[in-house]
Parts: sequence; C-alpha cells; structure tokens
Amino acid sequence: MVPFDVYLDVSRASPRVMAHLLEPPGLGIRFESREALDQDLSAAIAEHLRWLAMHGHWQAVDGSPGTAVPDTPRWRIAQEVPVNGNFESGDDVGFYEPDSLPLSSAEVEHYLGIARSARDDLLALARALPTGALDWRYDSRSRTIRSILDHVAYAELWYITRVIDDPALANGMPPQIEAVDRRMDASNDPLARLVMVREEFERFFRGLDTERLSRAVVPTWFCQIQTEQWTARKALRRAIEHEREHTRSVLRTLQVHGYGIT
Repeated sequence: MVPFDVYLDVSRASPRVMAHLLEPPGLGIRFESREALDQDLSAAIAEHLRWLAMHGHWQAVDGSPGTAVPDTPRWRIAQEVPVNGNFESGDDVGFYEPDSLPLSSAEVEHYLGIARSARDDLLALARALPTGALDWRYDSRSRTIRSILDHVAYAELWYITRVIDDPALANGMPPQIEAVDRRMDASNDPLARLVMVREEFERFFRGLDTERLSRAVVPTWFCQIQTEQWTARKALRRAIEHEREHTRSVLRTLQVHGYGIT
C-alpha cells in the first residue's frame, strides 16, 4: 500500500507537533515530540481508518473491502509548517498545499458525509451518558463533558466564519449565522445545540458558489491570530478533525470515571 501523506505542524514554542491526515480526512492529533509521533502515529492512522471503514467512508486503494485496514499503515511527511502556537484552543494550525485546491460539490458532500458520521457518533455517545455525567471532567484543568459539547457546537459556527469576508458587525454577528447563533444561545441543551448548528453548517457549505469554494481568506475577526489562511476545504476538514478530537476527549473522561461505552 502507498504510504499515507501526513501534514505536520511544528510548534515554535515547544517540542510539540500536530499531525494531520488530509485524505481520508478527519485525523488531527497532537504529539508531545517527534519521537512520540514516530512511535504512535501509525496506530492512530489505523484507528482512524477503522472508524471511516465502519461508516462506509474508506476502502483500500487496491479495491479491497473497506474493513481491510492495515494494522500498521505506512506514512510519510508530505509537508511541514512551523506555527507559533502550542496546539491549544485558539492557536494557529497550518495551511498546506492541498488546502488551496478548489472544492467540487462532490467533495463538499464527501466531507459532509464524514462530518455527519462524526456528529452521529458524538450525539449517540452523549445520549448514552448516565445522570450527572455531563458535569464530569478529565482533571481539574479540563472542560466538563457539557462544556466540550458546547465547545464543539460553537466552534462549528466559527469554522463557517473562516470563509466569510470580514463583515461590518453592526449587531456583533454576521447575518449568515445570526439566526442560528440566537437559537443556540436560547437553548440550555448542548445536544440540541449540536443539532441546530449542524443543520446550518451543512446548508452553508452546500450553498457556497464556485468562487467561494476556490478562494483563500485571511480572517481578522473572531480570532487572536490574524494571519492564518483559510479555504472552504481547510474549514471542512478542520471541523471534522476538531469533532473527532473532542469525541476522544469525552471517551477519556468517561474512562477516568470508570464508565465504559460499548
């Protein structure tokens, strides 16, 4: 099998690196060092491929069934990008050569299909939680599960804003997302917010014209780092990576509390 191309963010602030698998999309994972990446990335890719195959989003290039996931996938670094952050919330993430490629409507549906599977998994996980579990956290420095779910929902609005021109914010919110933001704020149910925002997310990206699917934007609003480049392709794949990352966070929190999901 041909090695998977991995795109690497290298922190200028620490030994940390963050690896991204752009195709098939959805894997963005931090490592404390390159040594840790070398040791653990193959297993992370295999886990990602198994998840994609389970949802019908991947099959081997040689045409073998999607469930035929290699135990130790081969990979290679296709591009490295130095970044100023340390891969915490709000830090910058690299822009890679494939991110600049125009998106077709078929590719939008490909991304949205994977995003839908990620959302379905997160919702199913949250709906199966015991009473009180929404307020569990991994440790004293981490978010509660409730906060993680809200973070994922509102981040999805933020990913929409990455491909909107900087607006004149007379009311503090761009008109494209003003209504859904208001409805989300009015709800106290984090699961309802996840459903609301996904409806708007899919509507927005399906509605982008050819020019919007092709161009790059450097947003200077709703962000501290105002030099990061974005395209619709990057916004879609980062939204999937982000949700999968936080689904793993919820699972780790449940494990710490001795609660298993089967």
